[in-house]
Amino acid sequence: MTDDAATDLSVDLTEEGDLTILTVRGELDAYSAPTLDEALDRALSDGAHQLVLDLSEVGFIDSSGLRSMIRARKQVGDVPEALRIRNPQPATVRLLDITGLTDHFPLA
Repeated sequence: MTDDAATDLSVDLTEEGDLTILTVRGELDAYSAPTLDEALDRALSDGAHQLVLDLSEVGFIDSSGLRSMIRARKQVGDVPEALRIRNPQPATVRLLDITGLTDHFPLA
C-alpha cells in the first residue's frame, strides 16, 4: 500500500445554520481515519456544537474508521443532537447495527 492511501479520504467542512457538516468521501480505514480525526478536532476547536457526518460517499468503514466515529462521539458527550449521521450507505447502517452503535449515531 502506498502513502497515497491516506489521501483516499477527504473531509469538507461546511456550515448549515447551527450545524457543522463534515462531508466525508472515500474509504474510512486505518490509513485514512486520521484525516477524519483531524477534521473533527478542527471543527470542535473552532467551536462546533452540532456535528453532522455526511457519509453518503463513504463506501467502506473498517474498525479504525469506526474508532474515529466513536472517538468523536465521546468528544461531543452524551447529547444525541451533538453528533448525527446523514445519508449513510446500507453497509454503514448494517455496521452500526451489528456493533450495537445505532443508538449512538442518530440520523440527521
